[in-house]
Amino acid sequence: YKGLVDHSMLRVAFVVLSLALIGSAGAFLSSTPALLKAQTPSLRHGPTTCNAVSDLAMASNPTRREAVGSISAAALALLFSAENANAAGKAFGYSANLQDINAALTSYSLQPKPKVTDGFRPLIQLIGGTTGANIDGSKTVESIGSQINTAPGQKVLLLFDYPSSWIVSLPISTANGESGTVSANNYVKGDSAVVAAKAVGDAAMGDQKVDFYQDLMMQQVPSDQWQNFKLVKKKGAEPIEGQETVDIEYRYDLITSGPVIGRHGFAKVVKVGKNALALGVTTADTRFKKVKDDLIASAGSFRAHLVQAEFTK
Repeated sequence: YKGLVDHSMLRVAFVVLSLALIGSAGAFLSSTPALLKAQTPSLRHGPTTCNAVSDLAMASNPTRREAVGSISAAALALLFSAENANAAGKAFGYSANLQDINAALTSYSLQPKPKVTDGFRPLIQLIGGTTGANIDGSKTVESIGSQINTAPGQKVLLLFDYPSSWIVSLPISTANGESGTVSANNYVKGDSAVVAAKAVGDAAMGDQKVDFYQDLMMQQVPSDQWQNFKLVKKKGAEPIEGQETVDIEYRYDLITSGPVIGRHGFAKVVKVGKNALALGVTTADTRFKKVKDDLIASAGSFRAHLVQAEFTK
């Protein structure tokens, strides 16, 4: 199927069906006076008062065809009203289908997404323009939105595919600020796709050294819980709508309360304005060969764009 069921359309279908049933019943009842009138000729030639009342009642009630026609018109009005809803608004989040996503991309004058990877789901999300969460009045924890440098009204539009069984996590916003990042995870198997961001200024992505990619890809892992980062491979990729893009393969060791767990994966890094946006997709060394193609597919689907999401004075 193209995407998850649009609940608003289900509600429209329910209303349409209900109206159709009511209309049919009304049409049947409206035909009853006509049947009685046809079957009782004595009344038709009876007192003029009785005839006048009967004729008035019949004139005020629609025929079956008129009633069904009215209901159909109302149903179509409801349907087209729902179809013409702001598709860009419907698309955001992780329950969107390809049609809604492409409507959102078109509204920002961006190229449409050709397809969703087989067995995957698409995620589209706006980030940026937020402040990190204030923990105790003096300590602030940065979020993915607060790490991005954008002009007033600008945000970064993220888009990527993830395996359909994975669970999505989005930043949490409260009165104290925002925390977290955009990610999709298989918590049972330990697979994950995590978005990270880092200021890069005017420097080219291809000129960045290992330390830059280490800081970027380890951003969402506490500093005391990893070691031995290694940039296995780095190569320039096809630019995304004119934005410099780099594909990397990397690995690191995750420090746990038990054994150290080696992790291995891929990332696509896109230069968006003065920011480097990356989707790192990793798994445990023991699962790497088995899910390597899925990791590459998810990382390869990543897109990031600077958009004008709000208008300012």
